[in-house]
Amino acid sequence: MFGEKKTRSKEAKWMVTFADLITLLFCFFVYLSLFNKPQVDLKTGFIVSEQTISNLTGRLPENIVKGFKSMEGTYFDTKEMFTEKLETLIGQKQTSLFKTQILIESIAKGEVLESASVMKVGIILNEKVEEDLRIPLFFAGNARRGPVDPEMCTIEGLMKNPKEIQEFDYVLGAEIEIIPQGEKEAYFPLCLVNDKLYEEPEEILVQIGKLRGDVERGNFVTRSIIIQDDEPLPTVTFEIPRRDLYKGIANITAHISPISGVKTDIPLKFAGTAKERKDFRFPDGGTIEIYPYTEKGTVEIEIIQDEVPLYATRTLVIEMEDNSVLNADIGKISKQVNTIIGAQEMKDCSGINRFLRENAAFSSFELNASKSRCILSLPSSFLFHSGGAQISPEVVTQLSNFLNEIRNRYELEGDAIRVDGHTDDVPIRKKAKYKNNWELSTMRATNVATLMMENVGFNPERIAISGYADTRPKSPYLDKEGEAKSGKELREARKANRRVELIFTRPVKKERTRKFFPDPRAG
Repeated sequence: MFGEKKTRSKEAKWMVTFADLITLLFCFFVYLSLFNKPQVDLKTGFIVSEQTISNLTGRLPENIVKGFKSMEGTYFDTKEMFTEKLETLIGQKQTSLFKTQILIESIAKGEVLESASVMKVGIILNEKVEEDLRIPLFFAGNARRGPVDPEMCTIEGLMKNPKEIQEFDYVLGAEIEIIPQGEKEAYFPLCLVNDKLYEEPEEILVQIGKLRGDVERGNFVTRSIIIQDDEPLPTVTFEIPRRDLYKGIANITAHISPISGVKTDIPLKFAGTAKERKDFRFPDGGTIEIYPYTEKGTVEIEIIQDEVPLYATRTLVIEMEDNSVLNADIGKISKQVNTIIGAQEMKDCSGINRFLRENAAFSSFELNASKSRCILSLPSSFLFHSGGAQISPEVVTQLSNFLNEIRNRYELEGDAIRVDGHTDDVPIRKKAKYKNNWELSTMRATNVATLMMENVGFNPERIAISGYADTRPKSPYLDKEGEAKSGKELREARKANRRVELIFTRPVKKERTRKFFPDPRAG
């Protein structure tokens, strides 16, 4: 019994001694590891020299540098003595003085053109690192950030993927940058997307994230980069230079080319014999607004004509105010001459017009009115694939909903409806499904009419179908000098002429005729 107790006592004593040894070894290794962390440590026994101050200028806060300057030439035996003196001078503890500091710089110097393509942003330490250092990066600002893709964020990548990145202002090569062992700086790519749109200046904020260990963020951890657009101003022009206006609501339309990334305001001025608030008025103000990424803008004008005699005319000249147009230059057609036709009874198309204005999905549809007809023009690019007559599946539901809205308009109740198909002047290819543009235009009109009857519920007895091929162009193929259009003008004319028109005609009232002779069959 006593022997066992004695044995346990020796074992316990030996175990305590081993535990103490392990503790001492652990403390020793921890002590050694402190010297492996990246840090700026001022060694004992040194003189503060001019070179010391120069090295720290711009890397440390200004008040610390001032403290150094006052101690230039002073000798210190220990680091503690130096620290105590410095803290006394600046009035606060600066423990960060002895840590590695990280800064961010940009070779763009805060401003860069959108066409600069690939730029580099630099990350700099104030001393070399003894092991790889991972630096998280964060991006903010009003510039639209794209994906993180190292292959895309190159000159070649930007050229290969123009459509995929057009909606962004910049793309990134990485969100984490690594400063390799033994280095004190690194650069990461930031790729700007040249979207060919006129835009306002945009800002990218690059910031260093939270760091681990004894490395801390310095004074310059956020860099603002302003992207300056270098695209020319777009031009604005009226849709048509001259037209007739009748009592009711009409639209004044301006087009912009190319499409802009900022809002464009076009103030209008008026001249002519027509008087504002007597012959016409603008319910929403006399400024056309073209919103970003849209092709055109409109403003509503109301023709009053309350005191205008039948068939009398007034002239209303609408012109863009040259010095007041915002974010655009004025194009060729900056003046529109309108002839207001007095008191002529017109077909009421206001309901369709209002619906089109309130639904941007149908902004490509055009509406015109005459004395007895509403003419609604649907572009072929909306309805069909190129060269085809079948209505595109992706627009069937949308078109059906639109036609259902039209069918329920009270002002069209009882109207006769003619569906006219029109093509451009490009001949049909030999191996195409249809022999010529006559067949193509007729089939397009037929398919639209079929959808109206079968999907929407229009009365077949009220519908007639016609195909006119290219014989009734809406936009002429000759210019004002009588020369054939070419290039962009020709393409735009052909695009306008490829259409299907829905013509709603007011039914003719049957008038009773006076009988001058009695009916011989009468008794």
